[in-house]
Amino acid sequence: MPKNMTHGNLLTAVMEDYLEAIYHIVQEHGYARSGQISRHLGVHKSTVTTAMHNLESQGFIDYAPYREVTLTPKGLKEAEGIVRRHDIFFRLLYYLLGVDKEEASKLACEMEHALAPEIADQFISLVEKALRKNKVQEHPANNTETKKVTKKLAVKNEIKKKG
Repeated sequence: MPKNMTHGNLLTAVMEDYLEAIYHIVQEHGYARSGQISRHLGVHKSTVTTAMHNLESQGFIDYAPYREVTLTPKGLKEAEGIVRRHDIFFRLLYYLLGVDKEEASKLACEMEHALAPEIADQFISLVEKALRKNKVQEHPANNTETKKVTKKLAVKNEIKKKG
């Protein structure tokens, strides 16, 4: 499968970033507009307009100039999958492996786009099991360096058991 294709859709990594941005903006504000998307992604409004037309033609969003952008059921499902993959990869990198927060977020974004869906699903299952075993929730209240080291060791042991 080509690197820029996912789930059998014609979505590039950039288009996935747009869906993820729309999802997060709607979660925060209740709606998304082109200007918000532009600021969120750090791109020009004309670039957003082009992307919106592309996503609409593929059935991921409902879009009309100067109006709110909404995700279709297909778009919501895709966006939730992207957000879920990003969250799991971030939690693996940051909480279990101790990677710097900014770097973990950047790498999680790259990983969410790079892995084939069936590999990502298997990987996510393994990571979720390790997170549960180490009692790492989505937003743990306390995350000391000692806990990070302990969690790293538990993940390494889990991987050794699987291999």
